[in-house]
Amino acid sequence: MEDHRPVTNRGGAAARLRTVPMLFLCVFFIVPIAGSVARFARTGAIVDVATDPSLRSVAWFTLWQAIASTAATLSIGMPVAWALSRRRVHGARAVTGIVTAPFLMPAVVVATGVAAIVPSRGAVAIIVAHVVFNVAIVVRVVGPRWTMMSTRLEEVAADLGAGPIRTFVTVSWPLIRGSVLAATSLVFVFCWSSFAVVSILGGSSRRTLETEVFVRAVRLGDVRGAVALAVLQAVFVLLVLVIGSGRSNDDGWTPNDRSADGIRSGPATTIAWTGALLVSSPLVAVAIRSVRVRGSWSLSGWRALFDGSLERVGVDAWSVLGHSARFATVSAAITIVLGCLAVRRPTPSIVERISVLPLVISAVTLGLGIVVTFDRSPMDWRNRNWLVPVVHAVVALPLAVRTIGPAVRAVDRSLHDTAADLGAAPLRILTRVDLPLIRGAIARAAGIAAAVSIGEFGATSFLTRSGSMTVPIAISQLMGRPGPLLQQAAYALATLTAVACAALLAGA
Repeated sequence: MEDHRPVTNRGGAAARLRTVPMLFLCVFFIVPIAGSVARFARTGAIVDVATDPSLRSVAWFTLWQAIASTAATLSIGMPVAWALSRRRVHGARAVTGIVTAPFLMPAVVVATGVAAIVPSRGAVAIIVAHVVFNVAIVVRVVGPRWTMMSTRLEEVAADLGAGPIRTFVTVSWPLIRGSVLAATSLVFVFCWSSFAVVSILGGSSRRTLETEVFVRAVRLGDVRGAVALAVLQAVFVLLVLVIGSGRSNDDGWTPNDRSADGIRSGPATTIAWTGALLVSSPLVAVAIRSVRVRGSWSLSGWRALFDGSLERVGVDAWSVLGHSARFATVSAAITIVLGCLAVRRPTPSIVERISVLPLVISAVTLGLGIVVTFDRSPMDWRNRNWLVPVVHAVVALPLAVRTIGPAVRAVDRSLHDTAADLGAAPLRILTRVDLPLIRGAIARAAGIAAAVSIGEFGATSFLTRSGSMTVPIAISQLMGRPGPLLQQAAYALATLTAVACAALLAGA
């Protein structure tokens, strides 16, 4: 009995520590969502929204742009995934990094970059932005499964006279179908629930159901209709994700006993680098447009950021950068503490599983829930600036947990047993044994959390005030105003944001 008591005590103490992130998620995620639904999502309101004739065109545009964006993403992402997984591509690691970069960047930066290269705003610009943003999902989800497929199967099919198309249909597709469907469902959901991209590139004539939630709640004051629409959105998104995950198991298992990296292919290198250049072009365009206006090179936009010229339109660049930096620092600190407390070995805890929910519920829905719920005593917090980094931590926590969790579970359990035998308490074991071994994962999680905070746009759109404006909100306001100087200043601010996020992610 004495041998097992330390383990039991450690388990009990660890379970008590995990109540902290659970309480955090309950207060700042579950309560706002459930509270807004309980107060406003009546059956009649949901029926009214579902049958509202004015929403039919919005719903139709949301659907077809999501389908078109998903199809376009697959048309570019699948060839790149094939090239990287089935052939030797010169600079494959660089291609993978370039393709992934836009997905890790704030959506407002990607949208601003697309605005720099697409002549006019509207459906085409939205679709292009979605492609740039989501190609990484196809490469990251489909590529690893395709890499594991044995090359002998394709060689046998070729020896039997099958051409490339027939080989893909009869051999490759059945084995990668599950991962392709999983990637497709994720891309579709991101395109369906896109907020920043549509807000910046849609103009006044193009709205999706996600932006309609914001318009109804903030501009029209129809909170009941906004909540009802958000509920319908969440149900649909959850249904799509369930269908995608339910079909994600690939048929058969064929370990790759012969490396595809040994197959040299010039066309594969061309395909991979072409895809990388297409995806990265908006980020390059942002930097170029920040120093070029009306066909001439100029730093006027950069000067306007810091000489007070933008204050006449309500943007103080120094304050905006300061707010974002402080929010990112606080958000990263909260996220790391909660992430470390949430994980459990040897299997994920219930808190880890629950932490995935912010990925299912859109940030716009969360922001609406925060505003609706935290408007009365004792939780009248919606005008408090500290609420912004807290909500950013809610959004970043799922990513941090999935970064820290595997590292924690890789720590040798015997080290814990030895420390406990020497009398170390659970908190001391965490600080003296776990933290030194998982500091790399913590650094990565901190960088991701800070980058998420800097780029968060959906929930922040509901919470931002004149004294707490963040960089994405400022970029959106500048892009929405006429005038070459304001546009160039927006590109300069977007360039700063991209560089800051790249530094955070690279350092992690």
